[in-house]
Amino acid sequence: MSAEAAALRTLVADAVADAELLAHVSLLADAGLPMFVSGPSRALTARVADAIALASPVPGASQGGREIVIERGHRFEWLADPTGIGCMDPLAGSAPRSPRSSRLRIRGLLSELDPPTARTALRALSRGFPAIAEASAPDLASLLEQLRSDPHRVPESDLRRLGLVALFDASRLSAAHLLHAGEAGERRAPTLLSTWDERTQRWDDFAWAAVPEIAQRCGVAQPEYEARLEARLAILREGGRR
Repeated sequence: MSAEAAALRTLVADAVADAELLAHVSLLADAGLPMFVSGPSRALTARVADAIALASPVPGASQGGREIVIERGHRFEWLADPTGIGCMDPLAGSAPRSPRSSRLRIRGLLSELDPPTARTALRALSRGFPAIAEASAPDLASLLEQLRSDPHRVPESDLRRLGLVALFDASRLSAAHLLHAGEAGERRAPTLLSTWDERTQRWDDFAWAAVPEIAQRCGVAQPEYEARLEARLAILREGGRR
């Protein structure tokens, strides 16, 4: 992360979100964890999602990896290939796209995509596809309920793979949760990483207690993750380069 972090630093400067949470978010995005940005302001959710995408590379970017944009009117299909399941993107030619060389950008998850496309896009997460998605729900309960209800009817197992859900009001981050896929039959409550305290006019940071879990999600030991976190914080707070 270097100049690509400029959009994230602007979010910090404009008090849209704090550097501590954005450092965790960007490291998790680097590791391919799905990201869901949700709130009533389409302009703000798009701005945040775009900033995360700019700061974190698409898997396999050096070998031609690319983003697959899923938005109003977009269709894509699944094809069997020697490595499992691939995504056939009409804009990418005839070769199926795989999780090793693609990232899904899902726009208008609740407000613009037709329900079958939304279900298929979320099912892709179970196949290992990274994703950065935008939705319009104001809170986590509303997001999950709208997805599990008619007309979307997304299975619970797919809902638990949403990864990190960052929720915004009209101007700033209101809460961030880390969801757990878990084993069959296991139902863990989401981990709260951050929330806005209206009384103190600041964010309450709970992510420090989840660092061992976040490091595991990133596939590194906790000391290594903590070193990466400090480096990322320096970039976001001071405009440093790595």
